[in-house]
Amino acid sequence: MHGVRTAIGLAALLGGFVGATAAEAGCTRQIINRSGYTALVSRDGGPWVAVRPHRAQAIRFNQSGRIDVALTCGPGAGPETAAFRASYGTVAVIDRCYIAFGDGFFEEQLGGGFWGRKDTGPLALNNPRQGDLVVGPAAGACVAERAALSARY
Repeated sequence: MHGVRTAIGLAALLGGFVGATAAEAGCTRQIINRSGYTALVSRDGGPWVAVRPHRAQAIRFNQSGRIDVALTCGPGAGPETAAFRASYGTVAVIDRCYIAFGDGFFEEQLGGGFWGRKDTGPLALNNPRQGDLVVGPAAGACVAERAALSARY
């Protein structure tokens, strides 16, 4: 009988722990830069993080807020000299995280911007997963990188 009470107590403890951690908001997503620009990314007005060309960087959404993106030439350039700049709202609720854009169609069920009815080029938002951000190769490249690429080919 003592073993049964212990097992029930342990199950209740584990159930409480699992329930407490499942309700916590937070998702790790990717900023993927497939362009020749350096992508600068800032969350909620914080410091800019550089994602160099053809690289990726993990980003963690712990709460809803804002993400700013700037595409620049070279790692030393700042967002004020960006060739492209955009800001989007982010949503982090329990284990669902996404970048909010579009018209809100089925937003509650599928996440913001599921249909992508707002032009966000050269960025692909919520792709390949909700909350991911991809700088597409159509964004182009900086003059120095274009010259280096044409010299190779």
